[in-house]
Amino acid sequence: MKWAKQLQAGYRSRHSGSKNIWFYIWRDKWLYLMLAPVITYYIVFKYVPMYGLIIAFKDYNVFKGVTGSKWVGLLNFKQVFQTDLFWLSIKNTLILNLSTLAVNFPLTILVALMLNEVRYPLFRRVSQSFLYLPHFMSWVVVAGIATNLFAQTDGSVNQMIKHLGFNAIPFLNSSGWWVFTYVICNVWKEIGWGTIIYLAAITGIDESLYEAAYIDGAGKVQRILYITLPMIRSVIIVMLILSISKMMSIGLDAPLLLGNTKVINVSEVISTYIYRLGIVKAEYSLSTVIGLFQSAVNIFILILADRIAKLIGEEGIL
Repeated sequence: MKWAKQLQAGYRSRHSGSKNIWFYIWRDKWLYLMLAPVITYYIVFKYVPMYGLIIAFKDYNVFKGVTGSKWVGLLNFKQVFQTDLFWLSIKNTLILNLSTLAVNFPLTILVALMLNEVRYPLFRRVSQSFLYLPHFMSWVVVAGIATNLFAQTDGSVNQMIKHLGFNAIPFLNSSGWWVFTYVICNVWKEIGWGTIIYLAAITGIDESLYEAAYIDGAGKVQRILYITLPMIRSVIIVMLILSISKMMSIGLDAPLLLGNTKVINVSEVISTYIYRLGIVKAEYSLSTVIGLFQSAVNIFILILADRIAKLIGEEGIL
């Protein structure tokens, strides 16, 4: 009889648990209602447009529509993969993203650690505000500032270089210098915004650990190396995985506004290539093929990076 009572108790527990789900949903209905616009946004602007991926397998005609256009299978993929400019755009995308990641990722962590060590609240808030401000600037404004600073003839930076007796540097007209300028502009624009998550993770560290280390004679650098960094290592790994998963994605604004015909061999990236192919030339099927290929590669990189993180003992994100 004892086992029967336990079985009945388990059934009641499971039955009441199923009711509890709806109870909690109804209890937190206003929170779910606040979440509804976000869910709606992703459904309308992220999932519904996936229907348009069919265009990649069709000879799309605007007047015939998606369903009326002729089915061509993988012919569009073959045409794209045989184009030299497509592979050039992939190479440039990877170069710019890897260069930006190599500089921006460690600097973001370093700036977060430095801000955490500031003991004057007013100075800390002001510093954070100035660091966050560039993130909210349009790339049109940033590109205008970069042009005024780095122009070869009348740019402020080159004016100072000339006054020092050196030749002007073609920041925006030479391939190597253009990549350098692009990375610098990206770092300046996003480094402050990237510190938010790291500062939040650092804030969650138990203060007693720092107090115990201070009593034992550990200096600031030692506390950072042996307490702060190990405690936020999981956050660093997650952010690194998310950054690596975007290696094939790059914004349109920066390469398009900073680039020119002299540096097209390094400024032509996937986003600008899709823009010229899809918007300028109206090759919608081919541009959809590139977008689909880009998303597939990003997913593969994400899974690979997550697997590597798990192999080294981290939790990963999947």
